[in-house]
Amino acid sequence: MELTNRITRILPVDGVGLLAADVVGRIHLLDDRLRLLRSSPVPATTTPPCGWPVYTVAVAGSWVVTKDKYGTITRWALDTLDPVDVLDANATADRDRLSEDEEPSPEISRGIAVWKGRVYVNNGFRQLVVIDLGTFAVERIVPSFTGETALESVCTDRPGVHAVGDRAGRVHLGSLEDLAFPTVVRVDHGNIHRLAHDRLHDRFWATQDIGTGDDRYVRHGLAVLTPEGQLVHRMPFARNDVEALAFSRDHTRAYVGGFDGVIHVLDNSRPEPRITGTLDGFSHQVSDCAVTEDDALVVLTQDGHLVRTDPARNTVTARAPFRRQCVWDLQADPGSPGTLYAATDDGVAVVRAGGTAAAPSLSVIAHHITGLGFTRRVQPMPDGWIGVTWDRKVVRADRDGNLRWTSAMPDIAHTVAVSPDRQRALVATNAGAVELDTATGRTVGLLDVDGLPVWAATYLPTGERVAGTRTGELRAFDAHGTSVTWSLRLRLGEYVKRLWADAHHLYVTGSDGLKQIPHHGDDVEHRYVELLDNTVENGVVHADTVCAVSYGCQLAAYDRHTGDLTGLVEDLPGEPKGVALTGVDAETFLVVGGRGGYLDLYRLRDRSPKGALARVRRTFLPRGATRTTR
Repeated sequence: MELTNRITRILPVDGVGLLAADVVGRIHLLDDRLRLLRSSPVPATTTPPCGWPVYTVAVAGSWVVTKDKYGTITRWALDTLDPVDVLDANATADRDRLSEDEEPSPEISRGIAVWKGRVYVNNGFRQLVVIDLGTFAVERIVPSFTGETALESVCTDRPGVHAVGDRAGRVHLGSLEDLAFPTVVRVDHGNIHRLAHDRLHDRFWATQDIGTGDDRYVRHGLAVLTPEGQLVHRMPFARNDVEALAFSRDHTRAYVGGFDGVIHVLDNSRPEPRITGTLDGFSHQVSDCAVTEDDALVVLTQDGHLVRTDPARNTVTARAPFRRQCVWDLQADPGSPGTLYAATDDGVAVVRAGGTAAAPSLSVIAHHITGLGFTRRVQPMPDGWIGVTWDRKVVRADRDGNLRWTSAMPDIAHTVAVSPDRQRALVATNAGAVELDTATGRTVGLLDVDGLPVWAATYLPTGERVAGTRTGELRAFDAHGTSVTWSLRLRLGEYVKRLWADAHHLYVTGSDGLKQIPHHGDDVEHRYVELLDNTVENGVVHADTVCAVSYGCQLAAYDRHTGDLTGLVEDLPGEPKGVALTGVDAETFLVVGGRGGYLDLYRLRDRSPKGALARVRRTFLPRGATRTTR
């Protein structure tokens, strides 16, 4: 048996095994060697083609309780993984406190607890619901003590004090039973993904996503505080979200990891915790971890891979059965109309648009396997392509996939762009923007933005280079040197995800929408964000239409000049990542790809009463067991 969908959350259950939830709303049980023992049926409440992801999971006695992205709360039997009771999001709502016809808001939050036979969790409206575990009857619906911010983590392991982390960086200390949390401590300005009680030294550990003060979006990691709320330690070791935290069975060691792609091993035998080692080589960013009964460490990565490791030897001892695939980027080949390059979990796929305008199609005509981890971004070249990989490599290949050169980057590489004359490539890395000679792969320049990690970089038509950071800093450099031609500071927290330019504008995706900026960088002219949930990953511009895709599994179309929403698709089978335009019989189509390896083909309709987007075809790339470096 194998896992067929990407795992989102893991939870060790002593005497039972490892419980896992996935992106379609199912739960699974694996043994200590990560062999799949059983899986639940697909929830009957499933509405979209591939269900609602579950990130919120708790186990108590003979029950498992989950909440999906839209607030549906389900009770399952632990021994069989059969669903027993389902509470629709609307059934747990206090309508007197909501606006008329208000619908549940999609949200990925992880906060849930079971205490003295009661379940405490947010509903789909961020109200706090108290449910009797035995009968699954709703007992109370009250405003959440975290306000308009969702619960993200809950720890009930410390006698006398419960700790709750929210999505605004606050730790609430008090009592779930009384719903009284008189002590509130801000330890971050983002999600507190994990809270754990350190029983060896009687203190709480909280992960950080953003940091505080001058370190916001620059460096962060862990905050350690007493049950009374006194902050006693900060450990700023990360440059990206920290998602995972677990203690060894005796609590003398801790394991902490996140989107930097590593697990830090901390010695907790003394009051002052310290990093003693790092586990790396994972196939993707770390999203969760758990310690088994025999003290092994299980690590979940964003691509759905589960590995069992021996931390003392830094070795992998088992892997869960799962075949991944994702379309991370899509780029049209200007030298071959109808041809697209797709960055995938194992290399670069070559996709061809064909058929007729009335019945268009997509077909995979080649798949180049690099052996260098997943390909994050790809750019077409006259005779092939250039890509950046998770293994911190930049590679150039010909049209047949033969590698011409490989260049190692000094740190994690995020994006790649090619200069207008195709002679240089600009790579965004955590060590700055690295410029390469495209003929040889040799480094010819380095652009620094105040020592910050550069998350995206591109060229303007003039040859000027623009670099963007997690802090929202955009900086343009002249075409050949390091002189700054302009700078633009977006709002703090408006991190930059991707950058590209056309003849007149620079486009920026990331937090708070897709932004259109003139080449001289004066200000944001337009912001396309209406109804988009979470980060805007990518986008494309065609004539008077701007299209954007978000982490919320959404595709939206906007009027380029007014910013008005003209189309919205919310039933994508996974988070969209790649977006590109292609032509069939002189008609332009939109192609969208994402997690699960899907490729959707859309007709762009001008001012149609049914909206600007009409899906005409869905194709899937084949999945494969991808090599990892561990």
